[in-house]
This record gives sequence, C-alpha cells and structure tokens, in this order.
Amino acid sequence: MFTLTPKRLGRALSAPAAIALTALACLWVANAAIEQHTDSARFARADLLQASIDLAQNERGLIAANKRNYSAGRALQINLASSRMMQLLRAADDAWGAGRPMKGLSSRYGSDILLADSPVHAQRARAALGAVESTATRALATERADALNDRPRGGILVDIEIGAAALAAIEGPLLLFWVVRRHRRRVERTHQRRVDQLAAQARTDTLTRLGNRRAFEDDLGLTIASRSETAQPFTLLALDLDGLKRINDRAGHPAGDMQLRKIADCLREVVGPDGGVYRTGGDEFMVILPGRRAWHGLNLAARIDQVTRARTGGRAVSIGLTESIETEGRHLLMNQADIALYEAKRTRLSAVAYHPGLSPAVDGDRDDLPSHEQRALAAALARAVDAKDVGTRSHSETVAQLCVAIGERMQLDPTGLERVRLAGLLHDVGKIGVADAILQKPGALAPDELSAMTEHVEIGHAILLAAELPTEANWVLHHHERIDGLGYPSGLSAVAIPIESRIIAVADAFEAMTGTRPYREAISVEEAIFELRANAGTQFDPRCVDALVDVVNEAATEDELVGIAHGGHYKALVPRPEPLPAFARS
Repeated sequence: MFTLTPKRLGRALSAPAAIALTALACLWVANAAIEQHTDSARFARADLLQASIDLAQNERGLIAANKRNYSAGRALQINLASSRMMQLLRAADDAWGAGRPMKGLSSRYGSDILLADSPVHAQRARAALGAVESTATRALATERADALNDRPRGGILVDIEIGAAALAAIEGPLLLFWVVRRHRRRVERTHQRRVDQLAAQARTDTLTRLGNRRAFEDDLGLTIASRSETAQPFTLLALDLDGLKRINDRAGHPAGDMQLRKIADCLREVVGPDGGVYRTGGDEFMVILPGRRAWHGLNLAARIDQVTRARTGGRAVSIGLTESIETEGRHLLMNQADIALYEAKRTRLSAVAYHPGLSPAVDGDRDDLPSHEQRALAAALARAVDAKDVGTRSHSETVAQLCVAIGERMQLDPTGLERVRLAGLLHDVGKIGVADAILQKPGALAPDELSAMTEHVEIGHAILLAAELPTEANWVLHHHERIDGLGYPSGLSAVAIPIESRIIAVADAFEAMTGTRPYREAISVEEAIFELRANAGTQFDPRCVDALVDVVNEAATEDELVGIAHGGHYKALVPRPEPLPAFARS
C-alpha cells in the first residue's frame, strides 16, 4: 500500500519547486533586462538632449560674436557646429516618436541653422537655436521626471523583486554556468566541424574529389619524415592522362572532365587503403604507397593500366614510378618519377620504374647509349611481340623491369642498367619471324617446330643489328645459352656468356614460369624459385638467381609479384610440371 511520507512528498515537490524558483528568477532577470534596456535608451536620449543644449548655447555665442566682428575662422567654427547640430537633431528624429517635442526639429529649423555662419541670417539662426535649446531643456526635464515616476517605491512588487534577486543570486550563477558551458561546447563542436570541412576542402580537388597538390605536398613530407624515423621505404607513382587535350578539342571540356573523373575513380578503386591518390595538375596524378617497394608499384601500375583500359576502351594513362629506400628528398623523388613517366610516354609503355640509367645526367648525348628513337622503336617492337604471342601481354615489359632489378643488385652501372633494360624489352623480338601456329600451339613442339622456335634469337639478333643496337643484339642472341654449355645458338658456357645475357635468361624464365601460356598453366613463385635454384649452375648463373630471390623477398606477397606480369590478376596454383627443357618456350 502506497504511503505518502514527508520524504516522498519533499522529493516529489522538489522538482516543481526548483522549476518554479528558476522561473521566478528568470522572470526577474527578464524584468531587469527590460528595465536596463529602458534605462539605456533613456540615458542615451538624455545625453543627446544635453549635447543639443550645450551645442546650441555655444553656437549662439559664436553667432553673436561673429555678428559683432566677422572673421572667416569663426564662420568655419559656426559651420562645423551647425553640421553637428543637424546630426543631433536627425538622431532625435529617430529616438522620439511622432508627437514628441524633439520630433521634426531638423526639418523645422534646419535651413536657419545651416545658414548661421552668414551675418545676414544671424538673427534667425539665433532664434532657431534658442527654440532648439528651450525644447531640449523641456524634453530633458520630462525624461528625468519619467525616470523617477517609473521606479516603484514600495509594496509587494518590490518584495517579490528583492526575493527574486536573492534567488537569482543563488541559482543564477549555476544556471548561467551550465547554459554557457553547453553553448560553448555546441559552438566549439560547430566551429571544429567547420574548420575540418574547410581543411578538407582546402586539400581536395573539386572535380575528382581526390587530394590536391597541397594535400600531396603535405602527405609526401609526412611520408619522407616517417621513412627517416622508421627506415620504412615507400614508392611514388606519377601518372599522366593520355589524350586529354584531344578529348577537350573534339568533344568539349565536359567530356574531358568526365574522363578525369573516370580515371580518378579507377585510381581510387585500385589503390584503395594502401596509399594516397592525388590530382596535382590538369592531367597529372600522383600516388604515394607507404611501406611499398618498386615491385609493388609496378604491380599496382599494371592493375591501373588494366582497369583504365577496361573503363575507357583503350590506353588511358602513362605511369612512371620510383622508390625511396634511403634519404632521398622530395624534389629528387619527384624528378625521378617524372623521368620515368617521360620514358613511359615516349616509348608508349604502360609503366616504367626509374633507375639511374634513365637520368639525363647519364643519358644526354652519349654515343654509348641507345638514342630516344631507338628506345621508342624498341618499345614498339616489344608491344608487337607481346600482341603476337598469346598469353604474354606485358611479358617483355616485365622481363625488362626484372632485368633492371637484378642488375641493380649485381651492381651494374647506370649505363649498363639502361642497356640491359632495353635488351630485356627486346629479348623476344625475334618471335616476329616465328609462325603463330608454333607460338600458340598448346601441345609439345615437334622437332622441326622446336628448331624454328630456337631461331628466334638469331632473328632478333638480326633485327637489333639493323636497328643499330649491336651491344643489345649480342646479349639477345645469347640469352638462351646455358652455364653448362648445352644452350643455343652457340653453346657458350660459364663466363663466356655475357653477364647481361645471363640476367635476361633468369628474368625470362621466372616470368615465363609464373605466367600462363597456351602450352601450360602458371606455377607459383615458390615453385618457380625452386626450379631456378635446381638449375642454378647448370642452366642459370647462381648469382643471377640469388639476385632474383632478393627481388622476390622484397615483395610483400606472392600475389603482388606474380600480378606484375598479368595486370594484377593472380594465377591459380597448379601442381609443379616436369622440369622444363633447355629449349623452354619463353
């Protein structure tokens, strides 16, 4: 049974009492605020009236003196005083409503007051100022009387007001503190959200919603700082949109903007959370991959090339990349990425990784390096070979980049790196002279077909000699020689085989084993390394195999390394086939 106890009654009435007391305090605060506003307005009017009285008296004295003895200086003082008086009278028009004494004085006496500096109008000006003075004096007396009459002198209202004041003195500060703190938190949250929005907008490209140049510069600086502190490498990709000017000229800038957004979406999708994507210029993009090496960047570039081709129906971007593993600064890294990008655009390759042999300081006009025209021709021939041999799309590009990676670990000089890259790019150029039926045959080759296949190194040798690339021609000729002397075409062995040919042989075999061909499926990276090690010292140079293993160990996952040759698609593992013959079709 419910029993109403004093404790329960007090708890039940405390909330309504608190509300009532708070409401009473608020009523007093509101009434005090109204009175303060009224007093402020009254004080302002009283100040205006007193200023008008003082100014009228002063100006009347100036007018009288000027009438007795005219002077230009005194006339100027009268003119300034008249202007000030008109300002006060216009303010009085705004401060008093219709029917009040000061209302309309500016229009009634304005012309007489403004002519007060002329002795001819002195009498009328003094009369006008006297009228203003007397009117202002009466109005000031009225304001003072109203102020006294509006103040209650006693009674219950005064007691209520005093009680409310006491209550407000107790609860007011607490309530005010709570309200102010709540409002301040709301304002701070709103301000912080706005600051965050503005910061994001300042770092975001409005067209593609990617990071802009400012965001790229900031993030690159942070990534370089992180590398310096943690020794964690990173890779930088520079991308250039191909054919944007042609699209703008033919279909208009809206079509060009659509192409930019399409490429931006592809980059955002492919890179994902592994890095940052930025639009740094009209048709220029940059990608930062923290914690990644150049091989990861090449894998990513291959996937970008594949996705953009699928979305746009053709070649859409050129990609240059470089890696930072030591103390490279931002300007050096960006310059290296730009050099690699320029090489990719000039040779029409999908992606090129920077190496010292690409540097203009190494290249320039030196006679011991292939010319720009020869490099462009080499890239075109490599694309033609990859297009002819089903299942080897980007095979030549991948072998070329593997050759550079192996060569760097074997400490080839910059000139040697560029030449071995070019030779790796052209190692299969002789397949242009091999029948498609042989290249695409799914089964084992007959003896005559195998003989025709082995001739591709001699055909390639002849093509490169005709292209005035004798050094690369010699390396390509011998890239199927074996350490034990059982290779072709010359049966060279050991150190008689050029070191560059041995590098190409290992890179070619590794890429061929990890890629699908018409005559066999791909094998895993581990299985490919097993085959290379098993044949090291007989078919392959052990030093080149060890260098390739170092390259493979830098890749985070097998998936990423294998994907380089296949547009980012991982090939399913199958049981290891029988050992490859010496004349493996790579």
